[in-house]
Amino acid sequence: MTVQTVHSPAPQHPGARRRRHRRRALTAALALALAAGATACGSDEPSRYSQTCGVVVDGSGSAAATRTGFDSEAKLKATLQTFLADKKCRKTSFAPITKVSKASKCQVSPLDLDPGTSKTADRERARTTMRAVALSNALKLLRCAQKEEPGSDVLGGLSRIALSKPSGDDASFDVLVVSDFDQGDTDFRLGRQDLSTAASRRTVIDRFLKSHGRPELSGADVYPVGYGMKYGTDTSRYEQFNSFWTELLEGRVKAHVHTTYRR
Repeated sequence: MTVQTVHSPAPQHPGARRRRHRRRALTAALALALAAGATACGSDEPSRYSQTCGVVVDGSGSAAATRTGFDSEAKLKATLQTFLADKKCRKTSFAPITKVSKASKCQVSPLDLDPGTSKTADRERARTTMRAVALSNALKLLRCAQKEEPGSDVLGGLSRIALSKPSGDDASFDVLVVSDFDQGDTDFRLGRQDLSTAASRRTVIDRFLKSHGRPELSGADVYPVGYGMKYGTDTSRYEQFNSFWTELLEGRVKAHVHTTYRR
């Protein structure tokens, strides 16, 4: 009778077992990563923009394309589409600055600047097209505002665009304001106020906000274009003007004011 000898496998060193488990784990992780990459690359739906934005357009007399004006139309054409692209704006609303901005009949509907499409290439073309539409609508709003009674209620325009601010303390809101910020309505003319000292500016701001209301723009990012242009090389008057608006917008309203697009 032939006797078969059964050989038991040699015991494995614990270190070898650990190395084998690590190799299996790495192989599994690599497979998952490749699968995820393939899914992302093969997707026809790129990520959508989500930023909420606002555009405020000054149609007062100082916005004209004249020697003493700041040419609101030219500044819109030069900055608006760049702003919308830089900030990756999606829902975008518009507001005019007129003699009585809150009650102005001038309006254009909000736009979705990142409409749905199935392919990445189409998405970029659609965004570019919609930014051009936004410029066209802003120019329509400007022309309407320029036909209204002369005046410049800047604070009212800011209050009107504030109605489009997303709810919640952490909600982000980017606002382009094409205006020289020379407030001049029936009840308040900035050029006639005493802005010479910090104390006098505080008094003026208190009275101004009490009569005109405070825009709900806390936490918003405001980007002026044409700001203070009427003062030209008059450094002293510009500094008083700038101190007034800085205290009002940043100190009182709690907005963040940027010079990125200031011209």
